[in-house]
Amino acid sequence: MTADPIASACSNQDWSVDETSLNTACMKQTELYSTLINEFLPPCILVNKFNDIVHTSGPIERYIAIPKGKISLNLFKMLSSQLALVIGTALHQARQENRKVVCRDFHVVDDSGRGRMHLAVEPFSAQKEMELMVIFIVEEIPGEGLAGIAGIAGIDDSVYTHIRALESELECTQDNLKQTIQKLEASNNALLELNDELVLVNDELKNSNEELHTVNNELMLVNLELQRKLFDLTELNNDMDNFLVSTRIGTLFLDTEMHIRRFTPSATKLFHLMQVDIGRPIYHITHQLKYNSLLEDIQLVLSSYKTIEREVRSLSGRWYSMRILPYRTMDNLVHGAVLTFVDITELKQANTELEKLSYAIEQSPSMVMIMDVEGYIEYVNPAFTKKTGLTEKEVLHCNLREYLNAHTASPSQVSEIMRAIASGKEWSGDLKNRRNHGDADWYWESCSIQPIKNKDGEIIHYLKMSEDITEHKKTEELLRKSEMLSAVGELAAGIAHEIRNPLTALKGFVQLMKAQGGNEKYIAIMLSEFNRIEHIINELLLLSKPKIINFQPSNLLHILNDVLLLIDTQAILNKVHIITEVEDTLPLIQCVENQLKQVFINLLKNAIESMPGGGIIHVSMKRVDNDMIGISIRDEGCGIPSDKLQRLGEPFFTTKEKGTGLGMMVSFNIIEGHKGCMHISSVENVGTTVSIRLPALL
Repeated sequence: MTADPIASACSNQDWSVDETSLNTACMKQTELYSTLINEFLPPCILVNKFNDIVHTSGPIERYIAIPKGKISLNLFKMLSSQLALVIGTALHQARQENRKVVCRDFHVVDDSGRGRMHLAVEPFSAQKEMELMVIFIVEEIPGEGLAGIAGIAGIDDSVYTHIRALESELECTQDNLKQTIQKLEASNNALLELNDELVLVNDELKNSNEELHTVNNELMLVNLELQRKLFDLTELNNDMDNFLVSTRIGTLFLDTEMHIRRFTPSATKLFHLMQVDIGRPIYHITHQLKYNSLLEDIQLVLSSYKTIEREVRSLSGRWYSMRILPYRTMDNLVHGAVLTFVDITELKQANTELEKLSYAIEQSPSMVMIMDVEGYIEYVNPAFTKKTGLTEKEVLHCNLREYLNAHTASPSQVSEIMRAIASGKEWSGDLKNRRNHGDADWYWESCSIQPIKNKDGEIIHYLKMSEDITEHKKTEELLRKSEMLSAVGELAAGIAHEIRNPLTALKGFVQLMKAQGGNEKYIAIMLSEFNRIEHIINELLLLSKPKIINFQPSNLLHILNDVLLLIDTQAILNKVHIITEVEDTLPLIQCVENQLKQVFINLLKNAIESMPGGGIIHVSMKRVDNDMIGISIRDEGCGIPSDKLQRLGEPFFTTKEKGTGLGMMVSFNIIEGHKGCMHISSVENVGTTVSIRLPALL
């Protein structure tokens, strides 16, 4: 093996080269090797044990081509048929004998014409464990050959000669096979025609056999059907006999002539019948019924084919549900009549008791509700629908929890009730409920919820009974307020009397100090506070013993206009705009003008103070319900919490920082003294609306 010229040159010269120069030299050396292999060495193919191409070198593109369809690296899918045969034989021999095999001087026809080629196949010694094979292909150049390769392989021309002989023999064998196939196809066609004829004959025989089988099966089915019907008829007759014997319903079967055809044992309790009476007419038989038109009704059914139902009573006092109906056959023909008698004595007694209870519940002034064990409402009485404003359709099949959540004011009570029902216990208490026709329309009820148990002690329903105690609650509240007002009045009278005397002296001294030229700033503050104390004393005096009030006919519109004129300056200073909407012609009312003015001033001041940043106050006055005048004052202020809204009007309760808690109480008392009513509704951060109704003079 010759030395590498580049390596020799590098070793003979004492040069200092860097790493980059060495890499460049190595790359050039690799390019030289690649060029030498691809341009000067014969085409070479390296395949594995599965005949897949691992590597190629040299101008191999003349001998292999990429197959159509799915891509494959298999060598024989890329070679021509002639070249594949030679290479396949050589590969097989080289693998079997594990040596180099050479094929010389064989002809291959390709696109460029007919050519002579030499082929060498040998194991690749570098990778024995991979079982790789190397294939060399050389086209013979005139005057040259592969003597060197032949010498190395030691194989003569007998291999190729043997291959050509095998090819000739294969061609002859293929021709003989084609002729044999043609003869077999002709024989097969003849056999097929004969088989078709035999099939036709066999089909005719089968059809005849099937017809015979069909006739036989039909006869067997008819026989089985007759046997089944006979069995069913026997069973039906036995069932009918057992039914007639075991039934507790008295039944008589009559023919069209009203003769007895059959009867049940229970019928003998009402008719004096024996077995020997079958065939006798019904009018020859006596009975124990208080029913004189029995024969006429039977005759009517036989003539009109209509069913008659009645409740009849026996001589012993028992009640029976009687039905007389036509006896119809399967062809819907009437061949008589059937009389049935069902003892309903216990049922009638139970119905009578049930009617009593039903009437009692329906007409009860108490509200009644019945729920199933899961809490779904099954019944409400008229008193419930009248009080709540709900219809049965709106309530029935609604869950009790949903109903209470929608109409009861206290969620804690709802939870308490549902816990009691879940544990099967009784619950009782007072509930505040909302009527269906208004959020502000509330009523109080004294409620009791208890389980209904059957005779085995199992809970089957729940009963809710309640009574309206709204007036009772109002009376209690009025009594409480009356007692509180009485105590407050006595206290207020004493406080006012004790404070007014020293207050008068103090005001006198302040006036004297002002006349003598005292500090006007301090004197003004003192007078302002004295006036405020005097105002509180005057309000306290209104809570003392009632005085005789002289009502006079007055125009409510004039009173409101006077108040608006008085309060307008304060509204402007607080950036509040008052919008009025009043009817021009309103009837007069019996009132004390100063008291109503005090009410309007209190309400308008409260509205202004609730809007520190300014806003709009809507004031309206109109006739309502013909005999009443309605006044509404609505602001856009901060609103009042719901828990504090209910306490408005109580003595000394206020929502303002500097309020006395007397203004709203005095206002409520004045409106009630004028036989009117005042209602306050509020939503936080939205506003408050005060609605007043006063009776008009007609």
